[in-house]
Amino acid sequence: MDKFWVKTGARLHLGQLDLNGSLGRLYGGLGLAIDRPQLEITAEKSSKLSLIGSEEKRLEIISRKYLEYYDLPGVKIELVQSLPSHSGLGSGTQLSLALGFAITRVYGLQPSLLEIAGVTDRESSRSGIGVAAFEQGGFLVDGGKPVNPIAPKSVFDVPPILARIPFPEEWAIILALPDKEDKMSGEKEENAFQSLPPMAEEVSATICRLLVMKLLPGLMEKDLESFGQALIEIQKQVGTYFAPVQGGYYASDQGFRVAEYLLAQGATGVGQSSWGPAVYGFITREKQDGLLEKTQKFLGEKVRVWAVSGRNQGASWGWK
Repeated sequence: MDKFWVKTGARLHLGQLDLNGSLGRLYGGLGLAIDRPQLEITAEKSSKLSLIGSEEKRLEIISRKYLEYYDLPGVKIELVQSLPSHSGLGSGTQLSLALGFAITRVYGLQPSLLEIAGVTDRESSRSGIGVAAFEQGGFLVDGGKPVNPIAPKSVFDVPPILARIPFPEEWAIILALPDKEDKMSGEKEENAFQSLPPMAEEVSATICRLLVMKLLPGLMEKDLESFGQALIEIQKQVGTYFAPVQGGYYASDQGFRVAEYLLAQGATGVGQSSWGPAVYGFITREKQDGLLEKTQKFLGEKVRVWAVSGRNQGASWGWK
């Protein structure tokens, strides 16, 4: 058994808490680990870097960072399944963590996940949600980052997880991935944040109140209607704030049409994950198959649609 495998799901980013910063912290967010689509890689020792599968350039850039940081000779990586990139599903964080975890384990190293995250994130830009989704799954809330850190900045800084709640097995999510050519990522994403004025304190206050007093209680009491109503309102607040840089309340016209369709068909908690174009709607499990079929017919076969579940555990791995 000399080949190490890692498999993980995607994550939904459901909104940010505070883009004002007057309390001394920025961002914060809420998200959910989901079981589909999936990422799977294998790794084995090699005298050089060898890559099999799609996204070779991305794999090379990330893998070389780990090889250089840990002074390793090489590794053979196979990308068995990939997550759609720049689609709001957290593919960058999940791929980086999976590669770092596999490469270090192949060589008998056991660095912490925070250290692995920091190797490819020198600017500490990863959300706590993406790292926690890989580590433990569930519904997650992170506390953002200090505006002016007291201690010297560490490359391993990751926002703290304030809440982790198991996602109800009775609930499901319809996830659609509309087309969008102009995807937001990297430098473009950073410029978008910098071009916007600080979020009004009242908006952040509304988001946080909805989270603490409606969404989280609805989640814990398995009240889908209350959970969904709170999430829709949070999405309205966040979408309105980002509208000037993403071209509207949603990142694409098709995304908006998908959201409206899901809402009309009985889904709740409808919204866009991160910058999109991924759009989701929450539904009870007994209704998921019917809504999946309807949504696929509405969008046509060229648009990917999944019925997904919350993932209440972290990535899986082993030797083969």
